Amino acid sequence: MPPRRRNTQKTDGSSSPWAPTDQYQHFIPRFILRRFQVGPVKSKAERQKEFRHTGVDPEYVHYYDIATGSLDIRPIGKVYGVPNFYQDVRNTENINELEEKLADLERHAASIITDLHNALPQGTFTLKRRSLELLRKFLFVMHYRNVSCSGTYFQADHPENAGGRQWIESFMKARGIQSAVEIWLHFLRYYLDASHSDIMRDAAGLVEKYGEQGLQKMMTKSHIPPDLEHFPAYTYHTHANNYFFSIWEAAEGEEFIVTHNAFGLWEGLANGCPGIHRIFVVSPRIAIVLRHVLLRPELKELIKPVSLMSSLLNVNPAPPTPMYASGEDGIYIDHVNFQSAQSLARYRSSQEGGNDSFVFKITKLSRPQTLEFNSVVLVNVKKTGSLTFLSRESMLRTARAFRSLPVNFFASELLVPLIAQLTSTMETEGSALRPPLQSPAAVLDQDVDALMLVDVVLYVLLMQICTGSKRFETAYDRAHLVFRTLEKAKPTSFADEINREVEKAFKVCKKLEDGMSFADGVSFAHFLPSISSESSSQLFQFMIPCMSRLGAAMSGGEGILEELQDEVTVVNFLARASSSPGVWHTLSCSSPQAPEILSRLFKIGTPIDGTVANFMQFMYERASPSDFSSGFHMAYSLRGICGMSGPTTNPISQNYYRLTASIIQCLGRTMLGSLPEPYSSQPRERPKARLIYKMPEEHSELLLSNMKMILRRSLPGYEPSLGGDTLGKTLEKWVDEMAIVGCLAWLGKHRRNFLDYVLDGFLQGMNFKLFEDEEVTGSTYSN
Repeated sequence: MPPRRRNTQKTDGSSSPWAPTDQYQHFIPRFILRRFQVGPVKSKAERQKEFRHTGVDPEYVHYYDIATGSLDIRPIGKVYGVPNFYQDVRNTENINELEEKLADLERHAASIITDLHNALPQGTFTLKRRSLELLRKFLFVMHYRNVSCSGTYFQADHPENAGGRQWIESFMKARGIQSAVEIWLHFLRYYLDASHSDIMRDAAGLVEKYGEQGLQKMMTKSHIPPDLEHFPAYTYHTHANNYFFSIWEAAEGEEFIVTHNAFGLWEGLANGCPGIHRIFVVSPRIAIVLRHVLLRPELKELIKPVSLMSSLLNVNPAPPTPMYASGEDGIYIDHVNFQSAQSLARYRSSQEGGNDSFVFKITKLSRPQTLEFNSVVLVNVKKTGSLTFLSRESMLRTARAFRSLPVNFFASELLVPLIAQLTSTMETEGSALRPPLQSPAAVLDQDVDALMLVDVVLYVLLMQICTGSKRFETAYDRAHLVFRTLEKAKPTSFADEINREVEKAFKVCKKLEDGMSFADGVSFAHFLPSISSESSSQLFQFMIPCMSRLGAAMSGGEGILEELQDEVTVVNFLARASSSPGVWHTLSCSSPQAPEILSRLFKIGTPIDGTVANFMQFMYERASPSDFSSGFHMAYSLRGICGMSGPTTNPISQNYYRLTASIIQCLGRTMLGSLPEPYSSQPRERPKARLIYKMPEEHSELLLSNMKMILRRSLPGYEPSLGGDTLGKTLEKWVDEMAIVGCLAWLGKHRRNFLDYVLDGFLQGMNFKLFEDEEVTGSTYSN
């Protein structure tokens, strides 16, 4: 808040009749802007003394006006604010009352944040519950009072307020409120006058009456009842309960920046819903980040998987550690019902609860993480916005790093004048080239200009694609060239993002393979540099959803760079999968369409194709039944050659993949709830299950014949081959039996109770064994 030339409050707390009526009112507090101050920070007494002597505000910051592209130094009292923003014209005694209440809240928050800066050397920061609640309230009010909120937050005819329109209109009528701004000010007063505990108790009453799901439904699908008095308390409640508080420190030598909207900025998507993070930059050293509770370590194993998209997921802040005054474990405080919102609110507002403390581990970011954090801030700046920084050197590195990412090419145009002005005032830094043969870690750990991290060849190629000056016949052709360029390029954030998503999907696929593949890491076949338009379209239509199911965060964006990044991620993943036979097998069996789509990536006649053809010819002409213990043993061995050796284009392997995928699709749909006991309550997943490969011929013949009978009844169009005296007929029978082995391997891992139910129907009392490391029983299921 700006310094005032008169006191606006008497010593007894009542408003002064001489309060000024015109004020420049900040939406980013002055005490935060002072930490970005040019020159030494002065005490309040020093500032007031200088102001009395000169009549000039003695506090200045670097200020980049994005609309004009100008960089200058401006008084703190004239930036990041709006004249008379919080004036309440209905309060005729003191129209600036809300500004004074905000100043009081800021004063307490400033003291806490000063203590936080003092605690940086220790790496931890401890807060009593009341101080933490005050800081949470401060952050919420900062979000609520954002300049963009006042006119639309309670605008009855705003599209996003459709569910609350009736409630807004009813409330305005009951209170004699005439505009959206007035109702916004009304609830700003409510948030300022009520303590955190009071607001949470009001919200708890709503939760007890309507339930969390009922309130969420009111907000998103139905409407808010007109007589709901404290509904804005629930907004505060969700902000407090859905996010845990974390403290992030910038890397040594780097700094956070602040923009017009960086105080309460949301970032990230969870299942398409915005707000994984809420960002509050409080100084060049510290950002307070509210992270969604879905990312609490202890919840990751308890909740169903969610699709997360965020630039900050590689930062792992620890939630605070509670220290309860009673000495009890917070989950087992005897007199508190943690399932009751009202019971929990009563405890937290009690004197006993007020004595609880919370220990925060300060998360120290690496240099790349700090630059990525600043990139999140920069990508959200508006053409009419502004930004402020502490040191020119750090800002230049940050701007160049942001500009170097192809995905930011268009957004970074707003920073070109800033980079030019900063560069012109500083000496050229470092060498223009980096010594060769350095690892990505070595590059990122060195204190070099971020522009050094740009690979010129890659950058030029991406810019040619973005501007349309370089065109391709198909999306695959384009992605393949970028992928090959990445293989030779310096480490870049563009490549890092792709590699991160490829690694996620590959790990999941690796867990799904059945473990009999060999020669991982060997390149068995090279991709064609170009494929047909139809093949390209089918490839990405199949693979992008497939990779999403495997856990990769695919952007799905409409921009050319987002589209390209998804396509290059697919090609990168397939290249890695093609060097892992087990992963390639998993992909090829994931859909009946997969074998044909994937085989088009290769020239007909891969090295494995030759091996398959020669081996099957040898088996037909010279192999003897005595070479194998049973038909199952033979099918298992053939499958290893035809299906588990890497990329192929031959019809034998293609038919095996296609039939296996069809069987898995068919039997995988079987509803587990339809199974009788004890099978319906037995585990469905057995991730480490491994088929045996040898079994007596009696067991093999019974197993294969019964599985063929089941498939004839279950799989539309399936008719098992009887074999014959020709190579073609023999191969058909072999493919059938290889696919049955593949199906059994999948069922044993993913539908185990269903498989046990099926096999127990015809193998009772046979001393039968199908999986390794399990006892020999009449059933394949072992307790």
